This record gives sequence, structure tokens and C-alpha cells, in this order.
Amino acid sequence: MEYDLMISNARIVGPDATQEGCILVKDGKIAAVSKEQGDFRAKEVIDAAGKYVLPGGVDVHVHFRDPGLTYKEDFSTGSMAAAAGGITTIFDMPNVQPPTLNVENFEIKKKIAEEKSYVNYGIYAYLVNNLDQITPLIEAGVCGFKWDLSTFDWELPEGWYLPDNNEAADIFREIAKHGYVVTVHAEDMELVKNYTEHLKETGRDQKDFLAHVEARPDIVELSALHRTFVLSEVSGCKVHITHLTSRRGLELIKEYQRRGIPVTSDVGPSWFTFCAEDYEKYGGGIRVIPAIRYQNDTDALWEGLACGDIEVMATDHAPHSNEEKFERSWWDTLPGTIGVQTSLPILLDRANKGEITLNRIVDCYASQPARIFGLYPRKGLIAPGADADITIVDMEKEWTVTHEEMYSKTKYTPYNGFQLKGKPVTTIVMGQVVMQDGKIVGQPGAGKLVNPKQDW
Repeated sequence: MEYDLMISNARIVGPDATQEGCILVKDGKIAAVSKEQGDFRAKEVIDAAGKYVLPGGVDVHVHFRDPGLTYKEDFSTGSMAAAAGGITTIFDMPNVQPPTLNVENFEIKKKIAEEKSYVNYGIYAYLVNNLDQITPLIEAGVCGFKWDLSTFDWELPEGWYLPDNNEAADIFREIAKHGYVVTVHAEDMELVKNYTEHLKETGRDQKDFLAHVEARPDIVELSALHRTFVLSEVSGCKVHITHLTSRRGLELIKEYQRRGIPVTSDVGPSWFTFCAEDYEKYGGGIRVIPAIRYQNDTDALWEGLACGDIEVMATDHAPHSNEEKFERSWWDTLPGTIGVQTSLPILLDRANKGEITLNRIVDCYASQPARIFGLYPRKGLIAPGADADITIVDMEKEWTVTHEEMYSKTKYTPYNGFQLKGKPVTTIVMGQVVMQDGKIVGQPGAGKLVNPKQDW
């Protein structure tokens, strides 16, 4: 047999072990993994030369801003950034224009992604007052549902709103029937409004971004977590807490997991890299929601990710314009920063420092998200039958992060100037090389729609 692609002399990394060998690809899938180099024939051969070969990353939380907000990002630039960062599958959030809350709007977004994306993509739908849309959205191909407790009613079209617990319980039950996951942004916005107004009344400096975390203390997260876990227990629905931010939040999740509540969580690099003391330097550049907290929280989040108490790494890649990030008050600065291109390198650098293993990186950034969101075993591992989504990393490459290197439309990255060791050098999506040595060499439209139905 002649294969389409062979990756030889590879150190193949899984969540549990690392082995040397070669990977053989046919028709977009991994056809074989051989411990011996063998006398195989292939149309294309990549000599990994002893570099580490990982399953392509699965980032289950990005905002590519397409459609409607494409002055910040679109599926083309966002997916190029993902490919440059070794990410082969992304899940895009529903807060676009029009928002993804019914089948009609899902189809609009799906068509855009089909034409533009360099990597695989899942499309979230909002969990709002759309009970009658849940099953049709699943049949149409969504990857999951977003319970965004930070959403204000004015951010949704007329007639749509965040449901109360009575309505939400029925929606959770409907989602549970299909075995899908609800991804939760856990903030009690009534408390946030209360804290914010009191801080404004004190005459707090509009550019004092430390006020941002004071307006969103960890009790705000805890309140929303309790509400979510009650709904999960009532409905039996699996919930995934995204961008966890606090030590106490992690402790509460572990407590509910011991009770048998089906809950998992993720954390992004913003929350375990920076802490509240960094607001003075970065200002709006690190204004994200939920807020980056204090050093004890930062340390707990990193320790939780490294040991597996926090199952998943997800970026919350969220671009905004420079005006939206740097020319407004602390309460009006739009929340978010880019990260899909730099997050895996940040983990690789920490692996080089002995703070996390490569196997755990594969687990948290590929295998676990694929399992939790129903993509496994087609995604998240290198094994016969899996899709050929593969990232080759050079653990010896030393480099400095720069704004200019970012593929996102919004070039600003708070990691500018970070000196890292370890970088993705080749990204393969469904058997096709899309990034080589930092350059995008693939074509838009290479990515496929993914979801738990696994019918792509």
C-alpha cells in the first residue's frame, strides 16, 4: 500500500506514554502507528528527526467573531492563529451577530466556517429561552451549548433572554437526553453589578484596573457554580465550567465531583500566568472575565491543571480592537485577549522547566477535551482509526513572542516579550499540512465541522 503521508523518526506522545516510531496516514486518517521505521511507501514523508509528535490540540473555547464582528477576527485569521499554535480543532462561541441560538443562525455561521477555516471547528449554540430549538440544533450539528451567565438581556435580540431556573431545568433535561454538554461561564451578574456600582460611587480611578477584580471577587464565581450544580443535579446534565478562576471555585468543583455531579472544568493561560498585581502593568490588556485574581488563585489553578484536578486547558481566545482594550474605563474595557497561538507554547515552556509533563499536556489539551465533548477516539490521540490531526513540536526551539508574529487580526498579546522554549513547527489537519515552521501553507476550508455525533 502507498500511504498519503508518513511521519518518520517520531517521538509519539500520548496522555499516558511516549514511544518512538512512525505514523502512516491514508485518506485523512491514521492508518497505522509502527514502532519500526519499516520500508513503507508514501507520497509525502516528514522526517520528525526525533522531535515530539502530539495529537493536534482541541481548544474548546474561542471567539473568532464571525459573523458580525469581523473587524476583530474572522474564521480565516483565527484558524490560522490556531494552526500556528498547534491547534487542529476549535470550538467557537455563540456571541456573534446574529447570535447562534437557532438553526437558521447556526447555518449562517457553519457556511462561513466551511469556506474560511484552516482547522476543524465545533460551533456552540446559546442556552437561552430556546427549548424548542435544542433538538433541532443538535440535529443540525452543534458541538454543545453555552450557559453564559455573564450575558445581559440587551446583548440578545428582542424576545431572547437567559432563562430562570424553572425554564433552565427543562432545557438542561432536554440537552441531557442527547448526552451533550453545557459549557458554563460562571458569574453571578447581579452581584457583579452591585460591586461595580459601589466602586464607581467611591470615585475609583477609571484607569485603576485592580478595581476590575474587586468588582468580581470569587464569591461571584461560587454563587454561579452553586446555581449550575443544582441544575445539573436536577436534570442529570453534564456541565463543563470554563475559565475557572479561583482556588475556592476549584475546591467547590472537587466537592461536587465527589458527590457524583457530572462536572469538569478548564482554565486558560491568562488565569494561571498573570495575577492581580499585573493590572498596573498591563491595564486593559489583561481585563478578562471572569477576572484574573490573586497569586494564591493563580498558583492553585496551575497546580490543578498540572495534576489533572482541572481536566482541560482552553484559551478563551477573545480579540478586541486597541480602542476597546486601551482607551476605556476599567468597567467599559471589553474583556478578553488573544491566546490560541501562544497557549500550547506556554505549556511546552513549562514542560521544559519541569513543571508539567508532555503526557499531561496531551491529556489536558487534546485527549480530555475530546473525551468530554464526545470527539474521542477520532480526536485527541494518535492511533489507527483516529483522524490525522497531528502537531510536531520542537522542544529545543528558543524564541520570543512578538505582537507582529500573531496571525490574529488583533495583534496585541500580553505575552509580547515572553521568552519561551518549545514551539509547534508542523500542524497537520485531517492529513493535510497546514502550518510549517510558523508559516501557513494550507488552504481555507481544510477544516471540518465536528460534534459528538462524529458524522464528519
